Amino acid sequence: MKSRRTHYEILNVTSQSTLLEIKQAYKELLLNTHPDKIQSNNTHKINKIHSLDDIKEAYRVLGDDKLRKQYDTELLEDGKRKGIYKFGDGVDEVSLDTFETVEHTHNDGTESDIWHYYRKCPRCQVADGFKLDDNLLEEFAVVCENRDDGMYQVLIQCDSCSLWLKVQFFAADEEEQD
Repeated sequence: MKSRRTHYEILNVTSQSTLLEIKQAYKELLLNTHPDKIQSNNTHKINKIHSLDDIKEAYRVLGDDKLRKQYDTELLEDGKRKGIYKFGDGVDEVSLDTFETVEHTHNDGTESDIWHYYRKCPRCQVADGFKLDDNLLEEFAVVCENRDDGMYQVLIQCDSCSLWLKVQFFAADEEEQD
């Protein structure tokens, strides 16, 4: 069975580890895994968690700058699909500008002053998983903490899955709307 751990977990290093640290971890794992290298009186335990092939593959990828960058990007995208984000609070921050904007039309065909905003969910891929309108923004948005530039944010959940997003935007001045 193929390991489900990341290459970083296999080598017991972090994503900030240097190439030298990765090489040292790789060599240590080889010495603690390879049957020909283990001595009977050696105090190191045999690494039975990962196969030698897993360890070699992890080093092949993390030891090459180009492959490592590609791997890191794939990890990040895979995490986003699963709802795992790099922000400490676990909620991704996005701009309202990344939403599709549609002006609301009444049943009689006349346009209203209400705008609707739609965005595809990065996790479940539902086309309009995130939906907002001007009324919701006005009612639930709060001023962003630690900002003095007039940015607001609202916390919303996908209609299809449990993913939450912090949607950030600047409020339009009344004069701009006229």
